[in-house]
Amino acid sequence: MIWFLFALGAAVSDSWSRASQKWAIDADYYSKYAITVTITGLASLLLFLISYFFTGFPVLKTGFWTAIAVTGILNAITFPLLLKAYEIGEFSSVYSMILLSPVFLLATSFFFLGEVPTPSGIGGVLLTVFGLLIIVRGNAKDHQNVRNFSKGNWLGVLVALIWSVSVNFDKLAAQYSGPFFAPAIGLIFIASGSFIYALYKKEFALNTRGDGKETKVFFSVKHYAILLVAALFLVLSNVLHNFALLAGPAAYTIAIKRLGILFGVFWGWLFFKEKDISRKLLGAVVAVAGVVMILLG
Repeated sequence: MIWFLFALGAAVSDSWSRASQKWAIDADYYSKYAITVTITGLASLLLFLISYFFTGFPVLKTGFWTAIAVTGILNAITFPLLLKAYEIGEFSSVYSMILLSPVFLLATSFFFLGEVPTPSGIGGVLLTVFGLLIIVRGNAKDHQNVRNFSKGNWLGVLVALIWSVSVNFDKLAAQYSGPFFAPAIGLIFIASGSFIYALYKKEFALNTRGDGKETKVFFSVKHYAILLVAALFLVLSNVLHNFALLAGPAAYTIAIKRLGILFGVFWGWLFFKEKDISRKLLGAVVAVAGVVMILLG
C-alpha cells in the first residue's frame, strides 16, 4: 500500500510545482527563461545529491548520452512553452492538457518502441478526449480575464505531444543510468539551453516600475522564493514517483500520478479564481478514467 501513498504524493507535489510556476509567471518579475533556468537548475542539483546518496554515480550504458540529449533538447523547448501557456491561458485547462500525453504516446511508443495499442487503450483515448472537451467547453464569460484561453490550451496540447516523444527517451535514459541521475542530467540540458537563450536575448528580469519602464533586476528574495518552492516540489514529485515505481506496479503508479490534474483544477479555483469548478472536476474525472484505461490496457 506504501506505493499508493508515494504515487499520490507525487501527484500532489506535481500539481503544487505547476501552480507555483503559474504564480511565478503571473508575478511578471522574471522572464520565462529566467524562471526555467532557476527551477530546473535547482532541481537538477538536488536530484544529483539524491542520486549520489541512494545509488552513487551510476555506470552509464551505451546509448545514454543519445537518449538524454534528445529528451533534454525536447524538454528545453516544452518548459518555457508551458510557462507561456500558463501566462496566456487558464491554469486548470492548460494543466489538464497534460493528459493527452498518454493519448499521443500510443502512437509514438508504437513508432519508437514497437508497442501496439490495445482496444482498451483506444477506448481510453476517446474517453480522455471527451473529458478534456468537458473541461474546455465552458461559458465564454468564465474566461473574460484570460488573455487567450484557446491559444493557451493549444500550447498545452503541443507540450503534451512533444512529451509523448520525449518520455520514450526518458525511459531509455533511466534504463541506461539511474532513476534519479537521468532526470538530473536532463534538467541540466533544460537549464543550459534556457540560460544561453536568455543571455542572448537579455531576458532575465521583467520587473516594471510605475511609469511602465522596464527595470532589469536580477534578484528578489520574494520572487526567488516562489521559484525555490516550484523546484522543491518538482524534485519531490520525481523522488516520490520513483519510489512508487520501485514499490508497486508501474501502470497503477502512473495512473495515480495523473490524479494531479484533479488537484490542479482545485488549485485553479482556489488560488487563481477560475470559474465552474464542478464542470471541470467532472471533465477531469472522465479524462483521468480514460488515461487509466490506456495505462491498464
